[in-house]
Amino acid sequence: MPFVVRAIIVLAVAFLLAVQVVRTALVADPSKRITLAPALWPSHPTVLINQTMAEIGAHAAGGEAPPPATLARVDEIARKAPLAVEPFLIKGAMAQVDGRQEQAERLFLAARSRNPRSAAARYFLAERYLATVQVAPALAEIAALSRLFTGARSQFGPALASFAQMPGTVPQLRRFFRTSPELEPFVLAHLADNGKNADLIIALWGKRPVDPEASPPEWQARLLRKLIEQGQFAKAYAIWRLVSGIDRGAGTIFNPGFRKIAAPAPFNWDFSATGGVVEPAPGERLQVIYYGRNPAVLAEQLLMLPPGRYRLGMDISDAPGVGGEIAWIVSCMPRPEPIFRLPIDRKGLLAGQFTVPQNCPAQRIQLAAFPGDFPQTQEFTIGRLTLIKGPGE
Repeated sequence: MPFVVRAIIVLAVAFLLAVQVVRTALVADPSKRITLAPALWPSHPTVLINQTMAEIGAHAAGGEAPPPATLARVDEIARKAPLAVEPFLIKGAMAQVDGRQEQAERLFLAARSRNPRSAAARYFLAERYLATVQVAPALAEIAALSRLFTGARSQFGPALASFAQMPGTVPQLRRFFRTSPELEPFVLAHLADNGKNADLIIALWGKRPVDPEASPPEWQARLLRKLIEQGQFAKAYAIWRLVSGIDRGAGTIFNPGFRKIAAPAPFNWDFSATGGVVEPAPGERLQVIYYGRNPAVLAEQLLMLPPGRYRLGMDISDAPGVGGEIAWIVSCMPRPEPIFRLPIDRKGLLAGQFTVPQNCPAQRIQLAAFPGDFPQTQEFTIGRLTLIKGPGE
């Protein structure tokens, strides 16, 4: 029955989060084995708490609701240990299952007052406040939980993301992120799974400065990728400029010196190649090592070139080997057919011209590699990369 399943889930969460060993006197003596405690002092509140919570957990693990005898022991614990949080958590969970939500809230508040660090009490209160749209107290509980359990912060992303989509919640979440900035990336990353949330994400974004040496937040690349999949190239580029702090408009290659810049792909370089090693080198050059075994995209970037003729130029440090081909390829988005191909086949200056046609709102430039008949590693550097409008443009 759904009622029983819900009861088991709630009690299991209460058990996992709330079980606390509070040892006193002989029970807490580290020289005695804890397994001797029930025999030495079976009525001690700590012993009762441990036994009761263990039984609840065992029944929950077996898919069963706790028997009446186990729940009756909860009242005994409350009498013997009035400051213990477990009785309030258990009774609050049962009240919640029974639909007595207001009583459940009072019991969880009582548990929290006895132990402000009780994760279970704060968890259930946050759940209650979110369900009843009590914004301020819900955010306060979530902030406390994120500070108590830093490893669980990502778990609040979906709930806060759903909350963010409710009318009138943006100002409240912006204030919340100012005091709990650690939760903002998780919420924005969850919202970024849908390109329709782009405006909402920008409204929530706190615009805090980013370390130039650090990788851009995950939500930025995720949102840009979704917008590009939907063909919203202009919107994706505008958001990229905003989050990257880039003032200039489109018209050429960004970051031709291959420097490490806190600007996400795809309008900055993506070097996540798997068939070689590609990384910035001194002197604003790109070090390229291709193993020659499998086809690979060694570097790529999305461009926003208006229609016209262009010239791509560069300087190659060493002549690549003969074990395959490495070339610059430019394609119109979203069509895969190339409009330009420039093989890297010699040392020194290298250049080529191409035309961006009409109805080509975005272009992808790739440094692509293709293996030959016999695998051979190729290594060279690329520098002095330029992309300019061609003669007469």
